[in-house]
Amino acid sequence: MFMSYSDNIVTLSRSELSLASSKAEVLNSLYGRLKSASVLPLNFFTFAEWKRGGDKHIHAAKQLGAELIVRSSCLNEDTDCSSQAGKYTSLLHVKNTTEALSHAISKVFESYGDAQNDDQVFIQPMLDTPDFVGVAFNREPNSNGNYYVISADTTGDTQSVTSGADSTIQNWFIRHDAKPEEKWLVQVIALFEELHTLFGTCPLDIEFAIKKNKVFLLQVRPLLLALKQESQESKSNTKQYELELSCIEKKLKRMSTRHPYLCGEQTLFGVMPDWNPAEIIGVKPKPLALSLYKELVTDRVWAQQRFNYGYRNVYNHPLLLVLGGTPFVDIRASFNSFIPNTLAEPLAEKLVNHYLNTLKASPHLHDKVEFSIVLSCFNFGLKGQLDELKQCGFSQSECNEIQRALIVLTDNVITDKNSVFHQDIKKIDELEKRQDQIIQSDLNKIDKIYWLIEDCKNYGTLPFAGLARAGFIAIQLLKSMCESKLITQCDYDSFLHSVKTVSSALLDDSKTMQRDLLIKKYGHLRPGTYDITSKRYDEEPGSYFSTTKGFSDKLNKFALSLEQLNNINEALSRSNLSCDAVTLFNFIKNAIEAREYGKFVFSRSLSQTLVLIEQLGSQVGFSRDDLAFADIKEILRLQSTSHSATATLASTITLGKEYYEMCQKIKLPALIRRPSDAQFYQVLAEEPNFVTSGCITAPVCTNIDPNSVAGKIVFIEAADPGFDWLFSYEIAGLVTQFGGLNSHMAIRAQELNVPAVIGAGEWWFKKWKNAEMLKIDCQCQKVHIIS
Repeated sequence: MFMSYSDNIVTLSRSELSLASSKAEVLNSLYGRLKSASVLPLNFFTFAEWKRGGDKHIHAAKQLGAELIVRSSCLNEDTDCSSQAGKYTSLLHVKNTTEALSHAISKVFESYGDAQNDDQVFIQPMLDTPDFVGVAFNREPNSNGNYYVISADTTGDTQSVTSGADSTIQNWFIRHDAKPEEKWLVQVIALFEELHTLFGTCPLDIEFAIKKNKVFLLQVRPLLLALKQESQESKSNTKQYELELSCIEKKLKRMSTRHPYLCGEQTLFGVMPDWNPAEIIGVKPKPLALSLYKELVTDRVWAQQRFNYGYRNVYNHPLLLVLGGTPFVDIRASFNSFIPNTLAEPLAEKLVNHYLNTLKASPHLHDKVEFSIVLSCFNFGLKGQLDELKQCGFSQSECNEIQRALIVLTDNVITDKNSVFHQDIKKIDELEKRQDQIIQSDLNKIDKIYWLIEDCKNYGTLPFAGLARAGFIAIQLLKSMCESKLITQCDYDSFLHSVKTVSSALLDDSKTMQRDLLIKKYGHLRPGTYDITSKRYDEEPGSYFSTTKGFSDKLNKFALSLEQLNNINEALSRSNLSCDAVTLFNFIKNAIEAREYGKFVFSRSLSQTLVLIEQLGSQVGFSRDDLAFADIKEILRLQSTSHSATATLASTITLGKEYYEMCQKIKLPALIRRPSDAQFYQVLAEEPNFVTSGCITAPVCTNIDPNSVAGKIVFIEAADPGFDWLFSYEIAGLVTQFGGLNSHMAIRAQELNVPAVIGAGEWWFKKWKNAEMLKIDCQCQKVHIIS
């Protein structure tokens, strides 16, 4: 068969259009019949026809233009079962000569391996310097949700999106009922709507280009979905889904107005700031994990302890707002809680508005607000930060007031022996005693769950919230000493390497402690701390407790010169802090270690609670997987009522499953700046956090199995401390999708001198994860795809 764009195409009826045809045949059938886009002229022919005589095909191709593209159209490409996207060769910018075309066609056929007679190649004119080149789906591929997913390069690179090469790429999610403002997005949607009239409701994957406002369809094929079709139950929940979308928009509009008890004219919502729910429980957590996190931390505990440390009182404001199953931080409430309580109301208002406006203008900072936007404590670079405030309209007297407040707050935390920081350490010790009392008591399971949660809030997460704040202040002070040249980068790395946390203790104990004692001490840990389906260390000790030697002491011991100590003392004196350098470093070390220890202890209460919930559910016929959909408030209510545990669990699990399934089809951005973001948004181009100064090249590992991770760069979605066991297997590096410089895994990676990229963001994480070999250069803050 030989066909060209001049053959009789436009007379095809809709019934003759089929996505079951080859790539070339589908485009050929659409040539000249689309209103919303154009299909470039094409010639296509089979491998058998090429072997019989290629001259006539080359002659026909030469009529298409001065520069050509030779494209693959293999039989097993773009089928209902497999797309084989990117597997076969297509050659761009092919010269219009017999030799160049013959070579290119042969290369494309060779890429098929054992080419079959009916396999095809097709040739089109090369589209030069388009304004946009992209790939788009008319369904969200993981959930089959009603979204257009559009990725486009704006540099004219026709392969950047599909190849993953570095470029200027925009990634968009647009709900089917939304009306985006950008003209080019409207044009792509119009193309999808026209294709819908031709191919019906089939999920589609298209490639397109736009040049001077004219759209070109480069490819259309079936989109392979994780969910092939909706269940009848899912279809029946359409009204509930639409109601949820409506409620999200109304909630965002209500929450965006002023609140009489909060500073700030507006609010923003994010999954990464402050207590970072994306890192701890994930972007779409199951109901039990989400409700536990709210109960133990973000409903009241977070604000209570922040007030205790000298910040503004926002005690009655929950930190998390759940939208479409995603936990978002109310950033206005968060920013209020970082204002020292000694600041006057007008200045507090001005400062919160400044923070909010800064984040709104620089959304890429959403996972770095405490390092890059908020002034929450004294640091050695504070003068420069205050100078930036003056450039934004703050007076000298206002800056002086902010400086005094931050110095007093920080000084109290560091130097006051009776401060809440030291009390918090004692409370953690008290929790250990109370854990044994409850667990060994004769209370029934429901009562034990209730009291473990109550004690965990009062003696666990409450002091941990304080210790976490002290730990953040410690890291801020240490980083600012390095940035101010009071210490070197080597000093910074070696100091953190000298800090003894739970991670290093686990490594040391694994070398010397008997296995049963090791399991008893660390067995309560889980890779997903709040996830009941995550196996505890003591359930799979062979996976989590390595028999290897672990990491060796690769860094020099931490020691400062007399000159450095004197310089730090002078800087402290100039800033009116009452501590000296020795006291300061003791505080930094104690704060980091106490923070990690506090997490270790309170997670035992949480882990034991999950064990009891599992046992309670098992008695009445519910599995771990079922119980993950329960709400902890419903379980706690059993303690003070005569409600049936069986009926209560059945009800909460059913509701949780229905809501969770529905929410999988709702996509929301990592940062919500306006209510319309619930309808359409551009994915943020996150700036990853690089940990250590190391540089390594190693294979990528996505199979989180103890037998697979050694010597490799391991990819995990969240920087969850339950993955500590990874470090005992001599991993080469670590990449996480979520997390920040102050996260648990960042501290562990720094301590053990493991090069890591923490909080890579969705785009970079997926891109790097699909590579075979990476080079992570932390000093240059660059990741190179080797292969």
